[in-house]
Amino acid sequence: MTNPLEIFDATMTVFGAPGRYVQGPGVLDRIGGFARQLGDDAVLVGDALILPLIGSRVAASCQAAGVGLTVLPFAGKLGPGTAAALDAELGAARPQIVIAAGGGRAIDAGKALADLRGLRLITVPTVASNDAPTSKNYVLYDDAGHLVDVRHLPRNPDFVVVDTVLLAGAPRAMFAAGLGDALSKRAEAAACVAGQGTTMFLSRPPLLALAIASECEAVLLANGQAALEVAGSGQPTPAFEAAVEAMILMAGLGFESGGLSVPHALTRGISLLPGGAASPHGFQVAYGLVVHHQLLGQPMPARMLDLYAAAGLPRNLRDLTGSVVSADQIAAVARASLPVRHMLNFPRPLDLGQVIAAMGAVEMTATSSVA
Repeated sequence: MTNPLEIFDATMTVFGAPGRYVQGPGVLDRIGGFARQLGDDAVLVGDALILPLIGSRVAASCQAAGVGLTVLPFAGKLGPGTAAALDAELGAARPQIVIAAGGGRAIDAGKALADLRGLRLITVPTVASNDAPTSKNYVLYDDAGHLVDVRHLPRNPDFVVVDTVLLAGAPRAMFAAGLGDALSKRAEAAACVAGQGTTMFLSRPPLLALAIASECEAVLLANGQAALEVAGSGQPTPAFEAAVEAMILMAGLGFESGGLSVPHALTRGISLLPGGAASPHGFQVAYGLVVHHQLLGQPMPARMLDLYAAAGLPRNLRDLTGSVVSADQIAAVARASLPVRHMLNFPRPLDLGQVIAAMGAVEMTATSSVA
């Protein structure tokens, strides 16, 4: 299959987005009508743990809209063989649409199947833990949980369906992870714009992407703490609705067309630490944002630090992993992260010594504050 990124280059600016983004209480019950715009037969790839919550609703909506539905539970293992396994399970069925529902890995499993079969795609996040639902890319892991590949669909999802009652009922810790992931987007897009970086389209970021990423941060600083207070209650409020839009739509558009930087590059090395791979992606990114500010020589805004405290987001590796890290471990994380392409999206070239020094300074600050 031709890499869809081959048509772009760093002389262009490119903006990508899903065909439709639909958010609100109860919108899952309209999914059949959305699917009918794309075809008359669908396969639901859903996280096995959440299928009892949504499966019957999706089936009823599809039936009412005249859309056939096959259901494939996803058990949580997302690797290079996932698409082929789902394809084999689907067998002779020939749906036109994949409905990918669940957290980030379940949605990426659905993306992988859509990629393999060339199908249309609807994503249905059931937690606000990340911004994967709007993007064309999906990631694959090895058996130890280490990221091994990032792949790209030819286009973004056709529909993103965000039922905020579902999201408000998800665990508060998942919402906190989504905050950590989304809070980095303005700083990362700004670093990409300031330097010579490229985005997920291997092109330069348009001005619109930085504007969206900046608004994402502003909305979260204004509404994040109030949204946290109702996370897990099943009762979305205006603040929760605003935060969800920022965490999924704005963050998704901001990262894909605006570019990633140090916070996401460091996740590659963090997975090598004891307990690192098991920590939520958003918590890893939140730590990376602290290092990013250290490299810039800029203090984190006070309102952002307040939100970190409210959400329990890590400000150092000890917070993230639950144990003190050694100088050798810091160096190992930096070495594994430095070759990641996102490290180039910074106002100045970074070398290994600078990254190690910034990470060490973050740990020293943490130690001093405890003392």
